[in-house]
Amino acid sequence: MNKKQVELIEKAKTYAKSILENDYSGHDFQHVLRVYKMALKLSRNKDVNLFIVSLAALLHDLDDYKISDKDSSNVKDFLLNNNIQEAEEIKNIINNMSYSTYVKGNNVSNLEGYIVQDADRLDAIGAIGIARCFAYSGYKNRSLYNNDKDDESSIAHFYQKLLRLQDLINTEAAEKIAVERTTFMKNYLEQFYKEWDIE
Repeated sequence: MNKKQVELIEKAKTYAKSILENDYSGHDFQHVLRVYKMALKLSRNKDVNLFIVSLAALLHDLDDYKISDKDSSNVKDFLLNNNIQEAEEIKNIINNMSYSTYVKGNNVSNLEGYIVQDADRLDAIGAIGIARCFAYSGYKNRSLYNNDKDDESSIAHFYQKLLRLQDLINTEAAEKIAVERTTFMKNYLEQFYKEWDIE
């Protein structure tokens, strides 16, 4: 990357922090940083545009419907105000990388997108993923568990999404991490049920 691109990445970090630093839903600035760092890790030894990977990772949650207003345009504003030539590619990744978008039949379509998507999905599973699941459930006033896997409780979310992500990973490097983190979640659920069902 050239000097200007490096400066824009740092600017994107500051911008993301200004928007997400007071988030308590699990979509905070620390989540963005983890996705960014993981995306860089997954990019090693691959022929990818690191500038696109970096900006897509840093900006990916700034207009997320789960935490933003319906008319939020933070990503568009940043890309436009900074004259980012790769804006369309970055927006395409951000607009098509979520699990909810996948369920609707849309997905990312290039290696940069696969990497950022994998990095985001990895942060949704494992120990951090469990913590984020409960943080978001508290944010949405959802119950812990209702002996049901099809409602809106925290534990139901494991079966509706989190345990499925391992099979949706795109890259080999991310798959190895996903297997380890999914095993951890399964072990956690086993322990959860032991503590829940007191005889």
